[in-house]
Amino acid sequence: MDKILKQQKRKPNDIVYTPLSVAKLMIKMCDIKETDKVLDPCKGGGIFYNNLPKCEKYWCEIDKKKDFFEWNKKVDLIIGNPPYSMWNKWLEHTIKYCDKFCYIFGVVNLDPKRIKYLNENGFYIKKMTFVRIDWWFLYSIIVLFEKDYNGDVIFENIGERILCDICNKRCGRGQTRKGVKQSPNICYLETLKKNKKK
Repeated sequence: MDKILKQQKRKPNDIVYTPLSVAKLMIKMCDIKETDKVLDPCKGGGIFYNNLPKCEKYWCEIDKKKDFFEWNKKVDLIIGNPPYSMWNKWLEHTIKYCDKFCYIFGVVNLDPKRIKYLNENGFYIKKMTFVRIDWWFLYSIIVLFEKDYNGDVIFENIGERILCDICNKRCGRGQTRKGVKQSPNICYLETLKKNKKK
């Protein structure tokens, strides 16, 4: 576990918080029932976990020493925003312990090789949508995979633009300003206000 924690610390781009509106959209896509067992595999600040409807819910979080790769119980759904540098390992572990999962992929991360791997293991796309999170790289794809699903793919909210969830503007969050890379987890306008007060 310490090895994974050190990897996390070396890869700051893996720690990018999901906007509340995106977490709620993903939760809605999953049609969670009260009897469902749901796992948030990388809880962070709880944006998924805290907004799940009434259900039997669990969480993992490497910073709280509850490593997802040590999870070994079956659940109905796994939902979250995994660290992008670990996609293959993450998907491999995910499909061992659920019948469906909903993740947000960068547009370059949901490639044919990964889809083929999931299909070969019985997981197929049930629902998907594209979102443009203003401070993330290109488009992101929210995908709900379900074991043995054989129906049509349902597309929802295609191309929705997500503005900063703090100021509700295109504030420049996560971009390079005056030669300094801004944090993708902090509103740029809030940073300017704090700096003016100093």
